Amino acid sequence: MKPVSRRTLDRIYSALLLAVVLLSWGYVIYASTVAARRQLRKKYPKSSG
Repeated sequence: MKPVSRRTLDRIYSALLLAVVLLSWGYVIYASTVAARRQLRKKYPKSSG
């Protein structure tokens, strides 16, 4: 196994960081939309959809 160059490591770390940030933001947005839908359903139970 040959040693990995510093540049490759930096690239891998930056890609991992970007993926983590995107995943966390996606989860936050998804959770907030689900919570908003629940609140709407509580306020207006008759309107379906």
